[in-house]
Amino acid sequence: MTSECLTVDYTQTSQLTDLELKILQQYQNLAKRLKYLSQIIAKLTSSPSPQLLEDLRVIESKIALVFTLFKAAVYSLFLQQESVENQQQEQDQNEGIQESTQSFLT
Repeated sequence: MTSECLTVDYTQTSQLTDLELKILQQYQNLAKRLKYLSQIIAKLTSSPSPQLLEDLRVIESKIALVFTLFKAAVYSLFLQQESVENQQQEQDQNEGIQESTQSFLT
């Protein structure tokens, strides 16, 4: 984008309708804001601030803690499910033994 389009005074052009003039001025205003935003982003990315880096480190450690707790919770759920399945199998086996014993005795 050339800086020329940011500085053109469209009010001096008599060939434009009022609507066209307003639209061009809005685009010009938007282009100026985007250029300013681009400059700020370039400045931030070229040299990150120490405070920002420290904040990111804190966030990273908190995310790691949450991830560890999540993994532990999932592992606990798997163990509980396995325990329930084992108890169910034992109960089924005991019922089978009782039925076979009763049928043997009768």
